[in-house]
Amino acid sequence: MELEINKGSSVSFKGYEAAKLRGLFVTDKNCAETLKHISKETGLDIFQPNIASKSIRKELLQLEQANKLLWAQDYITFLNHKVKAVLFDNSRDFLKRVLRSCSDGLQKELKYTPVKSEPHLRGGNFFLCTNNGQKELLISENRKLYPDEILKTVFGVKKIITIPKMDYHLDLFIRPLDNGNILVSDINLTKKGLQNGIEKINKYIEKNNPAPQEKEKLENIIDELDAAIEKLNITLKFDKYKPQETVNQVTDTLKNAGYNPIRVPGSYHYLGGLKTKEREQELLNNFKNNSEALIEWSQNQSEKTQQKVNQFIFLESLKSKYDKYFGTELESFYENNFINAIVNKKPNGEYVYITNAPLLDTKLGITPEIEAKTGFSTKQMFIENVEPYIPKENIYFINEKLTNKLFKYMGGIHCTAAEIPV
Repeated sequence: MELEINKGSSVSFKGYEAAKLRGLFVTDKNCAETLKHISKETGLDIFQPNIASKSIRKELLQLEQANKLLWAQDYITFLNHKVKAVLFDNSRDFLKRVLRSCSDGLQKELKYTPVKSEPHLRGGNFFLCTNNGQKELLISENRKLYPDEILKTVFGVKKIITIPKMDYHLDLFIRPLDNGNILVSDINLTKKGLQNGIEKINKYIEKNNPAPQEKEKLENIIDELDAAIEKLNITLKFDKYKPQETVNQVTDTLKNAGYNPIRVPGSYHYLGGLKTKEREQELLNNFKNNSEALIEWSQNQSEKTQQKVNQFIFLESLKSKYDKYFGTELESFYENNFINAIVNKKPNGEYVYITNAPLLDTKLGITPEIEAKTGFSTKQMFIENVEPYIPKENIYFINEKLTNKLFKYMGGIHCTAAEIPV
């Protein structure tokens, strides 16, 4: 196997705090091309499998077409302590031949020794950080699967910090920078930001008295923002991770461990279910029960909220003949997730931050022109919050098409590559 290499400086991806890396190993072609497209601005080295064997190339193509190669960080981890090693995920049989071929090239071109190891942690569920000169492993609560001493040996760390689970994976709600700074997604700030958006647009209308057509567009955006807030309220009521409360536990845990948590409006999500052949009947059976739970809760709320709940359930039941439901576990689906990001530290000390597209802005009807006039968008809301740490010109949002695809399969741009330490 040979590696296809796009030269540039390295960028931090899965599992590591912001630091200079040798590059990224990306298994999905579309994700790799997206990252290469902005390589001049961000400085990415992209390593891709370019396999000589026709049979394995065919298998690689089939896996890619089935979207089974999206999450490189879940299949492979590069470590750089004691011996350089590549740890593969042994639980996914369909990847074994592809990863075995990849390992030959990795060993030849990058001088890494492939190791099939247990435990192998999925990349989105840990970060390696430096705290007071010591390497530490930040990991979500699933670490209980493995004894501490094994994890310390495998990852070469002195200490393990268990972070309360606020979402499916750790990289969906925290993003380490360096110097102990860690961005933490705070859904309360997102909600407050949406409310401020309504105020900003109303002030613009009052001050500028726009033409009827423009005024109608702006009033529609206000209605959409109001609906988004109500939808978020419903989601927060039933989200099993309780992000409105857990964010305090996360920040307290980080503070007690010596880190500096920085709360930001990093995400907006709603409850739903993803249709699969295996789950369709189960979702159908549970949709009624979950709908009844929502209706029962709304009885003690305002009449407006009751109407919103009924309308929400009705629309969800019609969408694409059961494409979306309240699933058995009330799964979260994103319209924004800016905390899931690639972070690189440039030679001048500035960060480069690469994250997912602001899908919520599109849904709300906020165009760049409206953002410029009113001073509001969810993208701008995030940029302003992180500006003390990341210059706005260094923040890149990938395209909406890829973001939609990644969100559909419960991931983001940070999940699509394994980072290679220097």
